[in-house]
Amino acid sequence: MMTAQTSIPSSVLEMLNGYGCLVFEGEHFVYKSGKHGHAYINVDPMLYQPRAIQSIARKLAASYRPAGPRSTIPIVHVVATPAVGAIPFGQETAIQLDRSYSQTSWLHKPEVLHVFADKTANGGFALERTGFAAVCEGKNVLVVEDVLNSGTSTAGVIACVRAAGGTVVGVSCAVSRGGLTAVDLDIPHFDAVIDINMLQYEADDCPYCAEDRPMVVDASLGKGSGFQAMYPDYPGGFKTLLS
Repeated sequence: MMTAQTSIPSSVLEMLNGYGCLVFEGEHFVYKSGKHGHAYINVDPMLYQPRAIQSIARKLAASYRPAGPRSTIPIVHVVATPAVGAIPFGQETAIQLDRSYSQTSWLHKPEVLHVFADKTANGGFALERTGFAAVCEGKNVLVVEDVLNSGTSTAGVIACVRAAGGTVVGVSCAVSRGGLTAVDLDIPHFDAVIDINMLQYEADDCPYCAEDRPMVVDASLGKGSGFQAMYPDYPGGFKTLLS
């Protein structure tokens, strides 16, 4: 008998499907964090749809648009993202913010810039590209994510920005599926276009492993292939969902 699980709300499914995302429930996945769960959201199809990215970016930028001359919302100088999936969202968010500031007569500021942090050999992140760290120094930086699960990559980018002397004013993400908050991320503000707290379990306490539910091993649907390499004799077996 399969363990009961919380379904993704229909309103969220409708939005995800509208953007062409791949959504799976009732399966057995390994997330990037190493935790296990029953659902997976793949946002890759959005990456080749400029209009979808633009639509999401408008929402990612919403909390940081100028509301008037007495606005308390911090002005964003730089948008920072982890490489690579979040890059187009960060680029377009910077464009959206720059456009908003340019249309506000009382704001006279330089162009909103966009930088991204590359993943390092040890699994961390670094602002390695020429000038990326320098443009963050002394600036207000908004971190933008595509999908936020455990928060590992987001925390890595936040650390990079702070090490470069920048001030992280908040995090905006397209899809939050880990239930994280601003407090968890140690930031002042957190926004998610799609916010859903999907059930996740440590590998040792995973009910789907206990049920011997087959593990999904598609390369674009989590890290099940890594689990397979470590535990080839897993009694539940392995499966693919994509052709």
